[in-house]
Amino acid sequence: MAKVVAIMGDPREKGTSRELFHKYLTFFQGHSAIEIKTYDIRELAFDPNLPEGYRTEQTTEMTNLKQDASSADLLLFAYPVWWFNVPAVLKGVIDHLFWRGESYSFKDKKYLLTGPWRKKRARLIYTIGGMELQHRLFARPALTALRYPLWMSGVLSVRATSIDRLDLSIRKSNEYYDKKIARAAKKDLHFLLKK
Repeated sequence: MAKVVAIMGDPREKGTSRELFHKYLTFFQGHSAIEIKTYDIRELAFDPNLPEGYRTEQTTEMTNLKQDASSADLLLFAYPVWWFNVPAVLKGVIDHLFWRGESYSFKDKKYLLTGPWRKKRARLIYTIGGMELQHRLFARPALTALRYPLWMSGVLSVRATSIDRLDLSIRKSNEYYDKKIARAAKKDLHFLLKK
């Protein structure tokens, strides 16, 4: 059975990221060969600040997320881009999820091509009020905030879907954004069904 771990990285109760997250996941429902585990950062109990660095005690919920992520075939992250970066609480999840010695290890030479998560794929869906072009001009920090730890863990297949122009007068239609999400979901569904 293929497994998807889906992380909703929007700290708001409502928003485009949440809507698209659920639309994406509908493509996997009804497939008995796919298990979906969802995590919402609004509901996770943890300290995003790592007050003791990598000696910070992990909460039960964060431990469960890490165990599910380590056994997943596809990791989904959906989040808004604020000031060209991920929301602060999502950064905290990233710091806990990609834990030294677990998802990668320099000491044991388990990173990049030899990383423990090397057979996984990741899908990043992020929403931007402005244009993706502006995000690219600043080296796409909201993408690299996740891509680098994924790469270090061995997840080299990182696919990004950007939904931009949401706050601009040149906003695309909802149908355009829905089609973009559908294309991404269908590609990932094909990947999972081949497992």
